[in-house]
Amino acid sequence: MGLRPGFPAEVHGWRAAGMTRVYGRDDVFEYMNGAGELYLAYDFQRVFVQDYGRADGPRIVAEAYEMASSEDAWGVFTHDPEGEDVGVGQGNAYAVGLLRLWQGRWFFRILAESDTPAAKAAVVSLARVLAGPIPEGPRATLPDRLPPENLEPASVRYFHTQVSLNSLYYLADGNVLGLSPATEAVLGVYRPKGERITFLLVRYPDSRRAKEACREFDRVYLEREVAAEWPLRIEAIEGGRHVGALVKGEFLALVFDARSRAACEGLLREAGRRL
Repeated sequence: MGLRPGFPAEVHGWRAAGMTRVYGRDDVFEYMNGAGELYLAYDFQRVFVQDYGRADGPRIVAEAYEMASSEDAWGVFTHDPEGEDVGVGQGNAYAVGLLRLWQGRWFFRILAESDTPAAKAAVVSLARVLAGPIPEGPRATLPDRLPPENLEPASVRYFHTQVSLNSLYYLADGNVLGLSPATEAVLGVYRPKGERITFLLVRYPDSRRAKEACREFDRVYLEREVAAEWPLRIEAIEGGRHVGALVKGEFLALVFDARSRAACEGLLREAGRRL
């Protein structure tokens, strides 16, 4: 296990209230009920929780999540990266009293129950204290494979498992794409010429599993069997939309919600050049 977070005894008049609580993989649901699934999907190790109180201010709760890797800590941060940049950590977003922060293999979630100027200053200062001693770490490289043109940078989400995909874009009840802790996936939104296209890229441990996932996608999502393996294919579906798939080596690229066949094919072909 790594270092414990250095919760200060006091920040801007807010004092630590009670002992620091610690929850691991076996008892995280005692703290956050079903929300623990999100963190477990990123190889969560432990979460440290510390309350802060001040007589004339709102309660502040600081959560420090220790992940197995910096890439996974960054992945958790990508689930909701929108908000004001307050200049702390490798990535941060502040909105309505909540600061979400990535630093190395730690993800922090610091919440003031009322969004007052004094509470915001305390939350940001507390984040600086907690993140300061932690060395920086890398983010995942798979998002670098996404074609940059027309991509909304704030839409990019990095993950591994079906639990995460379901929270971002629903495909089916089952694990159609064979996602697991051994897979990497990135989802992004593109807006070419007024369209809104969802793009999903998955990297499997090997090319065999990428092909198997594509065949299962054809069978379950498109409800048809494929007689032959095609590297790229596009299908028109209900509502005048198009779905596209591309298999290249260990990668499977999928396009959803494209209104035009040309936009669907263009995005897939550009993705193929980057794989």
